[in-house]
Amino acid sequence: MTRVKICGNTNYENARLAADLGADYLGFIFVPSSKRVVTVEKTEEILAKLPDFKNIVGIFCNQPKKEVETIAERLGLKFLQFHGEETALYCDSFMQKGYEIIKTFHVKDSMSLKRIGEYNVSAFLFDTYSRSDKGGRGIPFDWSVIEDKPYVHDKLFLAGGLNPLNVTNAIEKVRPFAVDVASGVESSPGVKDPQLLQTFLEKAKKTVPGYERKT
Repeated sequence: MTRVKICGNTNYENARLAADLGADYLGFIFVPSSKRVVTVEKTEEILAKLPDFKNIVGIFCNQPKKEVETIAERLGLKFLQFHGEETALYCDSFMQKGYEIIKTFHVKDSMSLKRIGEYNVSAFLFDTYSRSDKGGRGIPFDWSVIEDKPYVHDKLFLAGGLNPLNVTNAIEKVRPFAVDVASGVESSPGVKDPQLLQTFLEKAKKTVPGYERKT
């Protein structure tokens, strides 16, 4: 079954609902420039009310190691997602400390993935390339660029413009380990729409990877 990561959580109500509906990962963004940024203090309050949910992902982008370490230690994070231009060496330093690392690649074309082999990380996240924004634009990239990289699928978090209308097709075509969504289930940045959230999770959980629908 494909896993689901609900990203850009900013309040307890949304995080609780996502967990109750079957989300496998909850993402919290600590990037100051993000529309979905949440403070460490607020995240601490939310997580205190979700003591049994362990797959919490902290999202960072080109931030100093010390800053990341301080936040991760305070919140007891196991998963760290690096969403910028972090080097393989940077990521490896956190792998060596025992963290599970998800490294984002912003996909414009096949050349966007030319350095993926340099990274020894727990998982990759493929998001849509933008010259001005690092994520949450709600636009899919060309999934065909992944076809010649079969080794990626088992550790791939697929993001970029996913929503309840296209998640089934995405899972069938790409066969990712997990799908990642933020804007596709929101009423406004950082605020989840309960119906969209429920529909997305229901469709993602019942879709069989690699199954081609009859038309």
